[in-house]
Amino acid sequence: MTRCHEKEEFARVFARVEGRLRRYVQAIVPTPSDADDVMQETAISLMRKFDQYDPELPFFNWACRFAQFAAKKHHSRTMANRRQFSDAAIDAIAEDYPHHQQLAGERRKALGDCLTHLSDADRRLVELRYFSDETVDNLSQRIEEPVSRLYRSLSRIRKALANCVHKKMASEELR
Repeated sequence: MTRCHEKEEFARVFARVEGRLRRYVQAIVPTPSDADDVMQETAISLMRKFDQYDPELPFFNWACRFAQFAAKKHHSRTMANRRQFSDAAIDAIAEDYPHHQQLAGERRKALGDCLTHLSDADRRLVELRYFSDETVDNLSQRIEEPVSRLYRSLSRIRKALANCVHKKMASEELR
């Protein structure tokens, strides 16, 4: 593969995992600016070593190892900042991350199921509030509902969804 094609392939492969990789990095470094720095270092390292990547293996897993190393390197450079995680903490979080991602996926699935059990009006309200960039104030004006009532409705719906997700997760544990 020519160097140009290799760079293009790297860009395609990296773009597919960048969001997941950023969430991983955000889990192992304490601040958004640190996560940006670690992501940048990770991307550079991955690009430099891309010719060593085995396409038979998951790129995300390979990239996570680079991110973990970049986080440790970043930590050692910024030891003066007390908000940094220790190398042991980074390793522990990195080791536990797949389990938490699996749980998050199970919760998202349960939430999707629970959303289908809401009334049409409640489901529409959730969609208007949480699947758009609309503020509660704008939504209040749009649906001609007082802000206080809208907050109470959203609170009631969130509690119902939380209870439903909790029950579904508990019933999954019993299986």
